[in-house]
Amino acid sequence: MQSKAIHHFPQYVFRDGKKLLWNPILKKAYQNRPEERVRLQIVEYLIHEANISTARISFESPVHLVNDRPASRTDLIVYDKQFKPLLLVECKSTDVTLSEKASLQIARYNQKVGAPFLLITNGVEDYWFNSDSENVKSLDDIPVLFQSSDQPDRNFPYWSERSFAGNKSHPDARRWILQSCSDLYQSDQALHFLNFEDAPDEFYLPNYYRILPVDGENKIAASLSATPFGATKLNLILNRKGKNLGLLSASLDLIAERETANSIVQSAKGMQKVNLMEEADFSFAASLPDQLTSLYILMAKIVE
Repeated sequence: MQSKAIHHFPQYVFRDGKKLLWNPILKKAYQNRPEERVRLQIVEYLIHEANISTARISFESPVHLVNDRPASRTDLIVYDKQFKPLLLVECKSTDVTLSEKASLQIARYNQKVGAPFLLITNGVEDYWFNSDSENVKSLDDIPVLFQSSDQPDRNFPYWSERSFAGNKSHPDARRWILQSCSDLYQSDQALHFLNFEDAPDEFYLPNYYRILPVDGENKIAASLSATPFGATKLNLILNRKGKNLGLLSASLDLIAERETANSIVQSAKGMQKVNLMEEADFSFAASLPDQLTSLYILMAKIVE
């Protein structure tokens, strides 16, 4: 079934300008790794929708299996109110296809943990199981104990904690940023975490992107990203037939301040400064989807 974590996102912090995952339970920063992102997405669902107390969630508990040196560690264990194991969770990266091997792994762990419910997830799909001393049974639906009973308040601080919106963003840009976060990240369409490992750090490109089709050949990958200084950037990647042709990186704060050199477009031709308000008629009065065509036309004109 579709993962319950698909519309949840991990929290982030900046340390010395570097963007790191933030574990809200352990109060620790981690490297931005795929499996860790999935694990923290599941934690977000459990806390904010299933109303599981943070005191009942543990990370990396040691499991001593036969011939296992050193001891294996579980991804997550959720305890009941008497602090007996209730749910064992195994997390995989989003690009890992869930298989029988993963089911056997979590079943082996549960011989030591003894949780009545098991979950294997890659953040896109969830597989739930009921386990007793003799059998592990696949479930067609999420157990009642873990079904959604609430929704988080996805206000500006919520998106800021997840590094989509800068906490010092210009007041004139905030409403547009908030609406754009909803448009991009609460849609049922698939999201992709893109790394762009060779991109300059100052663009803050690694992030969750929504792929927006322009026409049969062209697509734009769009994201909002906070900077270590509390500002917000709009990043658009123009892709044609599977090839990335150009990047548009816009400072929404500079646009709000009416600065003319508010954006750059980078392509094989080099880097060009642009005024998004003048050259693409960009406005906070219109939504991102409504301005996508004009933004594409500007990018295409520059990179071609």
